[in-house]
Amino acid sequence: MIPFLVAVLVLVVVGTLLWKVMAAQAAQAGHDGGSGGMVEDAPTGPTRQATPRRPQRPRRPVAPDDDPEFLKALDEKIQREDPPSS
Repeated sequence: MIPFLVAVLVLVVVGTLLWKVMAAQAAQAGHDGGSGGMVEDAPTGPTRQATPRRPQRPRRPVAPDDDPEFLKALDEKIQREDPPSS
């Protein structure tokens, strides 16, 4: 059981180190202007045309107690129903 755990641990560490080395090499190739073994004009994945974004609607309160208009109307209703006694 112990040799299996050691082997898994070694594979994880080696895989992580290889990943970091390959990522650093790819980043360096991109900064140097080199193609890094790739054709520069080749697409790297699915392409799509840019779609115009819809205008953002103003954010509405999530709950009634967050809505200032609702709270104002509620306060006015309470004042109408139960005027303060003097």
